Amino acid sequence: MAFNVNDTRTMLAALERTYAPSTTLVDTFFPDERVFTTKVVDMEMRKGDRKMAPFAVPGTKGVNLARGGSEIKTYTPPLMKPKRVISVEDVEGRGFGETIYSTKTPAERAADMRAKDLIDLRNACYRRQEYMAAQLLINGSYECKGYADDGTTQVVDTLTFGFTQKTTLSGGDTWDNASAKIYDCIGDASAKIRQNAGIIPTVAIVSDTVVKYLLDNTQLLKWLNVPNANNLSIMSIQPRLQRPDLMRVGLIQSLNLEIYSYAGGYADDETGEFKPYIPADHVIIGAPKIGRRLYGAVSQMEDDKALHTYASQFVPKYTVDTENDTSSLALSSRCVIAPDWNDLWCTIKVK
Repeated sequence: MAFNVNDTRTMLAALERTYAPSTTLVDTFFPDERVFTTKVVDMEMRKGDRKMAPFAVPGTKGVNLARGGSEIKTYTPPLMKPKRVISVEDVEGRGFGETIYSTKTPAERAADMRAKDLIDLRNACYRRQEYMAAQLLINGSYECKGYADDGTTQVVDTLTFGFTQKTTLSGGDTWDNASAKIYDCIGDASAKIRQNAGIIPTVAIVSDTVVKYLLDNTQLLKWLNVPNANNLSIMSIQPRLQRPDLMRVGLIQSLNLEIYSYAGGYADDETGEFKPYIPADHVIIGAPKIGRRLYGAVSQMEDDKALHTYASQFVPKYTVDTENDTSSLALSSRCVIAPDWNDLWCTIKVK
């Protein structure tokens, strides 16, 4: 049987072996994935309670303690479907990185181009996931905008999760004031999560501007300037780059909270300009693994004129238009990002 590099199953296997780009927010807060065999996914949230055991009169059979219910939302994730087209003109001349003496054929160039396109399309889907995660963590909701074939007509769907733990500071409390009580503010957010969710938040991800506020803050500098090891019992601020877009700022030992500055971003859909995932003057405090990515199945017509359904994170499709001498590669994905509950993190707009 001949090996067909453009077959959907062959490209699915290739996707599983290629390296995924780094996505800090998804990797930290939503690393788990679940793939459904239908295009709809179930988002189920359940929260425990703090009920105390009731006393009973001797001889009674006991007092019933009601179970807490769960909240289930059934949703059809919108279809991401970026596409790349290759024309004859794209492969007739020398390709990127080739020498002027290259002996590559147009068919070989087309195969190389498809391999790179497959990676680029998947990376674009990962960037969209990172954007969804950022909007969820900052606002408790995110928009999914679907485009028609003309590339301009939009259908907007908004997913909201009832998030109420966002604080916007004002007046003398904003962190650009050197006298602001930054440690107290972070401590209040940590206490809110511990009380409402029953977990210890161990990660804070901040925008670049927040790092400067931390380094200039009078309250923090007062403790850091203690000339002995006692200051280390509260916190240590030692900024150090770990990746081009990620800096470990320090550790607040008293809260068991590591602080990172994240400068990753994306090209805006409308302007094409770079925008950071974490807007200026924002702080996200939470614990790792507070939610997951849910994938719905993808159905598509293929060369055998039959409808095929794939339960996979990403589903490629290769088509050829012989009349116009073009081929196209599309990558479909139905993904929704959902928290396990809406009180597992806090967001602070510090200015």
